[in-house]
Amino acid sequence: MDRPRDDDHATGGAVMTGPVGTGAHAHGPTRPTAPPRHARPGAAGRSTGAAAPYRHDLDGLRALAVVLVAVYHVWVHRVSGGVDVFLMLSGFFVAGGLLRSFARGTPVRLRTYLPRLARRLLPALVLVVAAVLVASAVLLPRTRWTGVSGDVLGSLLYAENWRLAAAEQAYGAADVGQSPLQHVWSLSVQGQLFVGLPILLLLVWWAAGRAGVARRLTIVHATVLAAAVASFAYAVVAVRADQASAYYDTFARAWEYLAGALLALLVTRVRPPGAWGLVAGWVGLALVVASGVLVDGAALFPGPATLVPLAGAALVVVAGAPGPRGIAVAHPWSVSRLLARSPVARAGGYAYAFYLWHWPVLVFTIVLRDRPVGWLAGVGVLGLAAVLAVLTKHLVEDVLRRDPRDVRDAMPARPPRWALRPLVVAVTATVAIAPLVWNAHVLSIQRSYQGTLQDADVAAYPGALSVLEPGAYAAATADPVPAVETVAEDTSRVVPDGCMTGNGESDVKRCSYGPEDATTVVALVGASHSEHWFAALEPIAERRGFRVVPVLKAGCLFLDPEDSVGDGECATWQREAMDYVLSVEPDVVITTSTRPTMSDGSRETVPDEYVRAWERLAQDDIPVVAIRDNPWLPFWMPECAAVHGSDSDECAVAWEDVLDDVDPSLDAVQELWNTTILDFNDVLCPDRVCRPVQGNRFVYRDDNHLTATYAVTLSPVFDERFGVATGWW
Repeated sequence: MDRPRDDDHATGGAVMTGPVGTGAHAHGPTRPTAPPRHARPGAAGRSTGAAAPYRHDLDGLRALAVVLVAVYHVWVHRVSGGVDVFLMLSGFFVAGGLLRSFARGTPVRLRTYLPRLARRLLPALVLVVAAVLVASAVLLPRTRWTGVSGDVLGSLLYAENWRLAAAEQAYGAADVGQSPLQHVWSLSVQGQLFVGLPILLLLVWWAAGRAGVARRLTIVHATVLAAAVASFAYAVVAVRADQASAYYDTFARAWEYLAGALLALLVTRVRPPGAWGLVAGWVGLALVVASGVLVDGAALFPGPATLVPLAGAALVVVAGAPGPRGIAVAHPWSVSRLLARSPVARAGGYAYAFYLWHWPVLVFTIVLRDRPVGWLAGVGVLGLAAVLAVLTKHLVEDVLRRDPRDVRDAMPARPPRWALRPLVVAVTATVAIAPLVWNAHVLSIQRSYQGTLQDADVAAYPGALSVLEPGAYAAATADPVPAVETVAEDTSRVVPDGCMTGNGESDVKRCSYGPEDATTVVALVGASHSEHWFAALEPIAERRGFRVVPVLKAGCLFLDPEDSVGDGECATWQREAMDYVLSVEPDVVITTSTRPTMSDGSRETVPDEYVRAWERLAQDDIPVVAIRDNPWLPFWMPECAAVHGSDSDECAVAWEDVLDDVDPSLDAVQELWNTTILDFNDVLCPDRVCRPVQGNRFVYRDDNHLTATYAVTLSPVFDERFGVATGWW
C-alpha cells in the first residue's frame, strides 16, 4: 500500500467513484496497517483539519451500497438509493478533504489534485469502456453501434449524464435495448463535481484574499452551504418540471454531494451520546437497505425523497464517529463494528471496479440469453462482475494509481507505473478514436444513402407502394434503406430544422412549410407520433398548395390547457400550443387519436384528454383529422431485421397482438361534428401482419416510430384519404 502524501487530503478517501484517496478517512489521510479493534476515545480532533482513525466501517457501507445497486439492477428492477449513498460519501471524503485543506490555510493545489484524480479514476473506467466497445462489436447488431459509440465518448468525457438527458432516455431496468454504459451517468456527475467544486472554492478563497484565514474559511463554508441549498431547491423544481431529465442533472444532484461535505464538518462537532449512537446506526442502516422499497427513486429522485437513503447513510457516518467514550463504535452490536469486519470492509475496496463491471456484464448476459436473467443467471452475473473487479483492482488500479515518486518504494516484482504508460496511452487513444471512426463511417453512409434515394428508380425502393399496388414492383435485390447504422435517426425534416420542441424546452417553435403564398393552413399537432406523418404530408402540401404548420414536442401530447397539470415544460408547452393553434386559425388540425394500452385487455385507447382537446377546437370551428396510431411493437424492428433478416418470421408481429379489431376512436368521435378519423394500419400491417420492411424500405426506426424514408411513400394514400376526410378534393 502506497503511503499517502500531504496532498491526499484534497482527494479524500476511497469512494465508489474510484477511490480518489487511499481509504475511507474521516478527517485525514493516514491509514493504519491493520483494522483497529475499536476506535480510541477522543481520537478525532475538533478541528476540521485534524486527522482521525481510518473508518473501516465506511468501507463496509460502500460495499453494502454497491451490492444493493447490483441486486436491484439484476432482480428488483428499481432504484436502490445506493448511488445516492455513494454520492454523499464522495462529498464526505473528497469535498470534506478540500474543506480541511482550506482549514489548514493551504488550499488544494489543482496541479497535483487533478492528475491524482485522473490516475485514480481513469484506468478502470478506460478498461471497462474498452471491453464494452469490443463486446458491442461482437454481440450487438449494427443498429446499436452508433449509440454505443456516443456512450463511449460520453463516458470518457464524463458527460454521459448529459448525453442521456439530451436523448430523453428515462432510467430503466436492464434489457436488450439498454446501453451497456448507461450506469456511467453517475460517475459523470461525480467527476464533474470533483473538478467543479475545488475550482469554485479556490475562486471564492481568492476573492476573499484580504480577509483573514478564519474569515475566508467561513466564506468557503457559507458557499458550500448556499450551493447545497440552491441545488436542493433547484432539484425540487426540476423534478416537478421534468423528473426524467432532472434524474441526470448535475446541478440537481449537487446537493447530495455537498450534503456529504457539510456532514464532514458536522461530524467533528456532533457525536451521538452512548446508546443513542447505537440506535442511530441501526436506524441508518435500515433506511439505506430499505430505501429502494420505501420510495420509487426512478420517479422521485433527486427530489426530497432522496433524503431517505441520504439520511440513513448520514446516521451511519455520525454513529461511527468515535465519541467521548467510543460506545457507539466499540459496542459489539454496533453497526460500525458490523460494517468494519474484515470481509465486509475489504469488499469496499472493490466497490468502484464492481460497479463499473456489473452493468455491462448484466446487459450482455441478457443479450446472449435474449431474455431477463433469473436467480441462477443473476448469481452468475454478480460472480463474474466480482471476479473482474478483483482482477481490475489488483492488476490495473493498484499499479497505475501509484504516484510516480513512489515507484522507488514499489516491490521489485510489481511493474513500475511508467512501464505501463505506453500501453495505457495506446488503449485510451484506441477507445477514444474508435467511436470517431465509426461516426465518420456513419456520416459517409448517410451521404451515400441520400444520393441513392435521389437517383434510385422508385421500382427499387417502392416502400408502401408495394402494398398499395401489389404485383407492380419486382422483389427487392438491394439492401433496405436507410442503412441499419442510420435508421434510428431517420426522422422527418422538422427535427433537424429545429421545428420540433425538444427535451428541456417549452416554447412553441414557429415554422411553416409549403408555398409561402398559400391561404390554406394545416396544423400538424402533437408529439413524435404526429411528427413522423410530416414526411407524408409535405409532398401533398407542395402539390396541393397549402401550408403546413408543425406544432410538435417530443413526448408531450396535445391537450386542452385545462388538462395540463403543473408548471413543467410539457404543461407549459401544452398551454402555449393550444393558444398558438387558435391564433393561427388553421383550416384543419392533424393529430393522433389513440394510445397503446394493455390495462383492460385491449390494445388501444382514446384518452379523454384527446377528446376534450378536439371539443375545444370545435368551439372555434376548427376541423380535426385524427390519425389512428400505428402499432407499438414488442421489439426494435430494424434490430430484429439486422439479426434475423428482414423477411424472417422472427420479426413478424400479428395484428391482434398490437391492435384492436375495431378502431376505438370511431366510437369516441361519434358526438363530435368536427373530428374525422384516418387509419393507415391496413397499409402498415397488410394481411394483418406487421413486418420491418416494405418495398425495400424500413418501416420503423425503432419499435413505434415510422421512418421518414418509408412515410414519404405513404403520401399517395394519405393524399387520397385526407382529401376525402376534408372534402377538399
